[in-house]
Amino acid sequence: MPNEIVLHGAKPRDPLDLGTAGNQLFRALTQFSYLKEALIDAHTEEVVSYADILENSCRLAVCFEKYGLRQNSVISVCSENNAIFFYPVIAALYMGIITATVNDNYTERELLDTLNISKPELVFCSKKAIKNMMALKKNVNFIKKVVVLDSREDMGEAESLTNFMKHYSQPNIDVRNFKPHDFDAKEQVALIMSSSGTTGLPKGVVLTHRNLSVRFVHCKDPLFGTRTVPSTSILSIVPFHHAFGMFTTLSYFIVGLRVILLKRFEEEFFLSTIEKYRIPTIVLAPPVMVFLAKSPLVDQYDVSSIREVATGGAPVGTEVAVAVAKRLKINGILQGYGLTETCCAVLITPHDDVKTGSTGKVAPYVQAKIVDLTTGKSLGPNKRGELCFKSEIIMKGYFNNQKATDEAIDKDGWLHSGDIGYYDDGGHFYVVDRLKELIKYKGYQVAPAELEWLLLQHPSIKDAGVTGIPDEAAGELPAACIVLEEGHSLSELEVIDYIAERVSPTKRIRGGVVFVDDIPKGATGKLIRSELRRMLSQKKSKL
Repeated sequence: MPNEIVLHGAKPRDPLDLGTAGNQLFRALTQFSYLKEALIDAHTEEVVSYADILENSCRLAVCFEKYGLRQNSVISVCSENNAIFFYPVIAALYMGIITATVNDNYTERELLDTLNISKPELVFCSKKAIKNMMALKKNVNFIKKVVVLDSREDMGEAESLTNFMKHYSQPNIDVRNFKPHDFDAKEQVALIMSSSGTTGLPKGVVLTHRNLSVRFVHCKDPLFGTRTVPSTSILSIVPFHHAFGMFTTLSYFIVGLRVILLKRFEEEFFLSTIEKYRIPTIVLAPPVMVFLAKSPLVDQYDVSSIREVATGGAPVGTEVAVAVAKRLKINGILQGYGLTETCCAVLITPHDDVKTGSTGKVAPYVQAKIVDLTTGKSLGPNKRGELCFKSEIIMKGYFNNQKATDEAIDKDGWLHSGDIGYYDDGGHFYVVDRLKELIKYKGYQVAPAELEWLLLQHPSIKDAGVTGIPDEAAGELPAACIVLEEGHSLSELEVIDYIAERVSPTKRIRGGVVFVDDIPKGATGKLIRSELRRMLSQKKSKL
């Protein structure tokens, strides 16, 4: 479109590597194989070295081939954070095999909804997720084998990773003779990550090796990367199965960082881990930022090692960012903005240009614009509109869903984010609102449509509408308006418990329930969620 106002990312320090992500990781793991600590499990103190990751990923890649996987075969990883989570992921990247990650907290129904998109034939899961995964395996025909990541012994029909590698590995493999496969990095799918897009039920975000290559350039850049001196410690608390955790951690391997992993956020353990490992860099979701800003517990631990705090997943309020920076005695908070569809951040705060409250500036190899919601024209500084991005870091599309892809990426290649924002005269971006219906609870996407569908299965519920209500700690809380069938009765607690029994913890109705006569809808029958929010806020204000 002529005369468009487009902002371009800063000139990158490094050229884009046109090879595969697998080759880049193989070279990095080889380069840093002298480092004794790549991943440390803070809970168990298990240590995995770069040489361990290199050897085991190469062995597993050979196992995949012997097992019968080929280029474009699909595997899945369903596990909480652990020291060997990335063995199958990296092995798959070597071979052109596609990895689909899934939340280990999902119920059997949620696992089915997600895995039914990519249909993996081989699944790696943790002991925590094994029960639901084996139950699912009995009801689908695409999962051929389940392998337990964190058990040395087989668990029923599920084979341990140790035994899987014994059965299919070549003995005494020499990593010096191993070579990752070559293929078209621009076209080859690397990952299928789960996202609800702008509305509705989960979709599979198709990410290529080229998408990851752009991310790797960002992580190596001294202005946009997160502390790139090899062996620097970084605390990783974001789930690896989540896009945020996946893309950041793979990038840490590219630059040789020492990753201290947490499986979950526990206030005192989080603080004691920072103190114990003298961690200088932490990457956090917004709820943990609120904790750092306000909790008196922080003063009971020595967190003076922290020199850098980065956050993403959802916007962080200016007051919270200022409070954290002041409390930790650092210059400012590094914020980033990205989606699963953008393979991590496309807006990143440069180290030399921190502006509190901003989500960053346009990252290298990325173009951005703000689009007027009425006219579709691009806007200049300080004018609000929809954030749109164009880059080789943008997803290929939604897996087997051309309609959804076309709705997200226009004919000129611009991804429409569904978020409202603006940029100032200095090119700093600010995200202020959301067009899309998704609820963001602690960085997780919660689709109102999924919760509405479940509510409507209840015999006492005639109609239902779900939306998010603001919450300082979580970002948003799912809340529901309910219309009861005539002559039926339900309590708020009964509705909350009904949903809690059917979904993973992130999707529970924590914002409350209000019983109404009608669900507000437009002429086409579409729910008016702004009206739902008003009805829920009225109820909250009366409490």
